[in-house]
Amino acid sequence: MSDQLLPASIQLSVMLYSALFLAVSCVLITSAGSQKLHVVACEGSVAQLKCENGEVISVTSATYGRRDQQTCIAGRPTNQITNVQCSRSSDSVGQSCNGKQSCSITASNSVFGDPCVGTYKYLEVEYKCENPEKKPQSGPTVACEGSVAQLQCDGGKVISVTSATYGRRDQQTCIAGRPTNQITNVQCSRSSDSVGQSCNGKQSCSITASNSVFGDPCVGTYKYLEVEYKCENPEKKPQSGPTVACEGSVAQLQCDGGKVISVTSATYGRRDQQTCIAGRPTNQITNVQCSRSSDSVGQSCNGKQSCSITASNSVFGDPCVGTYKYLEVEYKCENPEKKPQSGPTVACEGSVAQLQCDGGKVISVTSATYGRRDQQTCIAGRPTNQITNVQCSRSSDSVGQSCNGKQSCSITASNSVFGDPCVGTYKYLEVEYKCENPERKPQNGPTVACEGSVAQLQCDKGEVISVTSATYGRRDQKTCIAGRPTNQITNVQCSRSSDSVGQRCNGKQLCNVEASNSMFGDPCVGTYKYLEVDYICYAFLTG
Repeated sequence: MSDQLLPASIQLSVMLYSALFLAVSCVLITSAGSQKLHVVACEGSVAQLKCENGEVISVTSATYGRRDQQTCIAGRPTNQITNVQCSRSSDSVGQSCNGKQSCSITASNSVFGDPCVGTYKYLEVEYKCENPEKKPQSGPTVACEGSVAQLQCDGGKVISVTSATYGRRDQQTCIAGRPTNQITNVQCSRSSDSVGQSCNGKQSCSITASNSVFGDPCVGTYKYLEVEYKCENPEKKPQSGPTVACEGSVAQLQCDGGKVISVTSATYGRRDQQTCIAGRPTNQITNVQCSRSSDSVGQSCNGKQSCSITASNSVFGDPCVGTYKYLEVEYKCENPEKKPQSGPTVACEGSVAQLQCDGGKVISVTSATYGRRDQQTCIAGRPTNQITNVQCSRSSDSVGQSCNGKQSCSITASNSVFGDPCVGTYKYLEVEYKCENPERKPQNGPTVACEGSVAQLQCDKGEVISVTSATYGRRDQKTCIAGRPTNQITNVQCSRSSDSVGQRCNGKQLCNVEASNSMFGDPCVGTYKYLEVDYICYAFLTG
């Protein structure tokens, strides 16, 4: 329905709905002709700012708290939305997003502080899309504690980090909503080599500003990460590893020119006292005999053009308790094998299965199981008692419900998504799928996302989303039941309608919504729920 227009009555309804919820995708035209955009993210969700056609973000205002009783109220009791005098302005959104083409900010107390305890809050951002200043593409980039620093180079150039510090050096940066005692100490900044180790040579890179990544140079002080970097022409060298990711950060493997990843070795632990040491006490970097090889990186990444792996004990086990570890991956970029584009895809517990189809084809899941069926898969760093039970695998329909008909899809292999078929056993997700030509059918709902996963709403070029209904809870015993005990799927009278999906997605071409209690409230405690969204795609009218 790429060229189909809605009937006048429906168009009027859509216009009224959009006017009522101005915060969704509001576009104001200033006297100079530039667009002013208005984005709202409910507490616990993510505000996504985006500019197109080469323009970049310029934040004009950002507030966190509550200013009315109409915004972000779905599933919330009255006492959580009554206080409308608790909003605080914030400079951290502009510090993180200005000058970028896209930017994501989590609406949470950990990022902005809590201006009103007990009130359900939201983040409201006004921004414009402007032509970028003609200046060298470089830092500094600042990320307040709990948010993410995003480094980006264009035109084929790559990142070269010149300095990175974590802590506090002044009383002007990242102070919104913070008491005086959290910003007084300005002598606590520490340099870090882990940013360069993770980002150098890449075109884009994300680093979380947190104590878990950099250590805590000053307990009780609200800190920030400050990165200076340049964009340079890449060295003419073979595209390969090693890639290093410090514990708590993400290793990003990338191949260009149509080539794919081939992992030759991957180790997690510590083999020297020079790597990933910034902000770490001596006792955390002394043990250099604790490194373990892992086959899970190859299982997750081989044959892909890009791949992300978290360096953490939950993925690789803990080879040396009390030691600060890192992941080291050696890989080559090779021409892909000429084989059908299909599964199986394996993701070890705690990592992410990434399904991908090219050439306009879409995913068709033929089978998906979560548990353990052998003693050879996902065993690196695991004791024998965690891999012995090979009779605990369960089939799941939630992967097909989330991924079928899409060109790419990510699913976390975890008990929170699939249930736990065998407590104490280290599990993995195994997905078989084919890449097929898409069915020629209208692009619309319903879309279903099981609790803990993400609903992805999408329209074709030139069309935008219009949500007609959205419910969160449970209305039957057939949807999202894989791996769930009977007592979690019996209550089918607990579904609640929600206006927050429309507030978030109407007027956009693409929109992601997490199916979770933090987003919608919990209409039935103890029941495993799902989000069901009906929407239509209609032609976007300009002028």
